[in-house]
Amino acid sequence: MGQAALYTTSNSGARLHRDLVYATDAEPFGTLHMTIDSSKKYQTIQGFGSTFSDASGANLKSLPDKLADTVIRQYFSESGLNLQFGRVPMASTDFSGRVYSYNDVPEDYMMKNFNLTREDFQWKIPYIQAAKRYNPNLKLFGAPWSAPGWMKTTKEMSGPGALNGHAGDNYHKAYATYFVRFLEEYSKSGINFWALSTQNQPTLGSDKKNKIQSTLFTAETQRDFIKSDLGPALKGKNVTLLIMDDNRGNLPKWADTVLNDQDAARYVSGIGVHSYQDSETDKHLDDTHKKHSNFFILGTEASEGGGAKEQSVDYGSWERAEDTVSDILDDLNNWVVGWTERNLILDAQGGPSWVSDFADAPIIAFPALAQFYKQPMFYAIAHFSHFIKPGAVRIDHSLNVIELEVESAAFLNPDGSKVIIMLNKAALVSTEHTVVVQDAADNRNHYQFKLPHRSITTLYIQTSNF
Repeated sequence: MGQAALYTTSNSGARLHRDLVYATDAEPFGTLHMTIDSSKKYQTIQGFGSTFSDASGANLKSLPDKLADTVIRQYFSESGLNLQFGRVPMASTDFSGRVYSYNDVPEDYMMKNFNLTREDFQWKIPYIQAAKRYNPNLKLFGAPWSAPGWMKTTKEMSGPGALNGHAGDNYHKAYATYFVRFLEEYSKSGINFWALSTQNQPTLGSDKKNKIQSTLFTAETQRDFIKSDLGPALKGKNVTLLIMDDNRGNLPKWADTVLNDQDAARYVSGIGVHSYQDSETDKHLDDTHKKHSNFFILGTEASEGGGAKEQSVDYGSWERAEDTVSDILDDLNNWVVGWTERNLILDAQGGPSWVSDFADAPIIAFPALAQFYKQPMFYAIAHFSHFIKPGAVRIDHSLNVIELEVESAAFLNPDGSKVIIMLNKAALVSTEHTVVVQDAADNRNHYQFKLPHRSITTLYIQTSNF
């Protein structure tokens, strides 16, 4: 008979609590019966990640070196969260201490004055290198928040505005060279990139109230920039290109506009999507996959506590752990191949941020105490990233009854192990479930376990001993 390990995190205080579950031949009692079917496969999962923001680097630097290394190890090692992706901002973002670009010399179209900054050398590169020591296969993707101010219609990096001119002109060619120079300068530190995003949240550049760094692209102008300038500039650089990198409400129209143009599509591999509209219909993702199944959809940014009326850092918030799990489940159940957190670590205020755009993070730093605090969100991510291995596939699963407070997903790892993740959002103790899991291809093994109220569980089914 088979056996499994059950990991539980709960509002009552459990954090990845481990129990052994032995399969039974006869079907035991259960209030919820789940059938998994590994013969019905969906998308391949590439992995989970976080962002090497300036704020994250500043907070790591504020801690003793050994403690900072512990944070990196707990995120990127196989014994930790086993993160597979690292998002790297190209120059400054809202989570920087100042506004800066890599070339502030007007009309330097050849990018002769392109230079990385102290933020790269102090706060990004050292921690990327540390992460790669724990995961040599770490996939890095760069993303610009804004072009240099002199290249924009507003002459400012921060706030709204688009690139001057049109695709194919000096400004657009120069901006494509800016991407190439970024890759070249990072390679000097032994850091190579798997992918580049064309632009972080391109629709933000049209918001006149926006204060953070941004560059407006419409789907049409992004398409034209890629086919005329960026795509050709990156040819031979062995780097994957992502489009959109914005909220799901822009889909499928954005993907249709760019990817239905073969001259642009030939340079593109994937579609980046943010999590801030995940309450909107899943049809945005489902339709995009149906229309453009040769292009993967990757979750490129997610965070909690960033709303105008929200408390930025909410210590011990179970609601934010639930939101994180619900967000990831919704994405993975709708063709998304991975998920990326907005920051590795922030301070007690939820920064630093030059524009006071504070948020929560899975880890909060307390440099005065030489300590850090792991939020429930950290463990919520672990329920996915530690167990679902790169190359896993989502498999079919079904419950015998519709339970509105329960969300779930199932996966098959390359080594044959199976991962079932469940979230019970119900608040009452009486809403604890006894779950029975059975594989449609295996009539003998039934796995029975408890899914407490307000809890996350991962059932890891493996035939070998734990």
